Formats: sequence, structure tokens, C-alpha cells
Amino acid sequence: MESTTDSKQPIISNEFVKCYSDHLVIHLYYFPYGNKTIKYKNIRSCELLRMSDLNILQTKGWGMGLSSIWWHCDLSRGGREYYILLDTNKWPKIGITMNDNDIIGVYNLIKQKMGTNQPFDSIGKPDGNMSEKDHEYQHNRANYMN
Repeated sequence: MESTTDSKQPIISNEFVKCYSDHLVIHLYYFPYGNKTIKYKNIRSCELLRMSDLNILQTKGWGMGLSSIWWHCDLSRGGREYYILLDTNKWPKIGITMNDNDIIGVYNLIKQKMGTNQPFDSIGKPDGNMSEKDHEYQHNRANYMN
């Protein structure tokens, strides 16, 4: 994953997304080809969730499974641990996966650019109430980040 600070260059770039100062581009979003551009100001919610919370019918290598999530092309999705779920107030929601070492940085950047200061430890729980599973996740994340 590359990071830069020039506003004409992506802030974060990997094979799945490019994050600029005012928008992000999801590569190979539309089938059979085509990128999707989303302005941060149009994102209503952004969540970092576990792939293990989805069943095999809710996800797909590209397109839409039996859920209201459209997935960009990632043929390694089944081996990923996390995904980002974006709600742009349009149907369907947008699911994004990438290398697990890149996803936390992309998630944090999207949250920052949305203008929210929701702390990372409230993933999936805007009120900050965390389950035991969330506490375990936070512990593992802290070890990963150090």
C-alpha cells in the first residue's frame, strides 16, 4: 500500500482502491469491468466488519450474493478476515475487501474524510457498547498495530 500527501495523487493506493482527498475509487466494481467513484461526503456510514459474520451465500467474488451488498472483484475474498461496508443511501450497499494489512488504514481514512470522529473501537456499535467478541477483536488489533 502506498501513501502520499499530494492532493492530486492518491493518499492511499492498492490494487483494490485509491483514496484521494475528496473521493475514493473502487477498482473493478462494475461487471464485467469499470471502476466506481464515491465522494466521501456521500457516504452515510462506514463499518469495518468481519467476513466470518457473513455466510457463504451473502458474499461473492464479484457482484451481489444473497444480500443487499454489491462486491467489487476480489477473487481472494473468501480468505480475507475483514471487509468495509459503505452505505451511500442507495441500494445496494457497497462491500470492499483488500489485503488485511491495508484495510484498517483505508477504513480510518474514509472515516476521517467523512468528517466523523467515531473511534475505531466502536466498530459496528456507534454508541460504543462493545461485546466480548469486540473486546477480543480490539485486543488482537492492538497487538497487530504494535
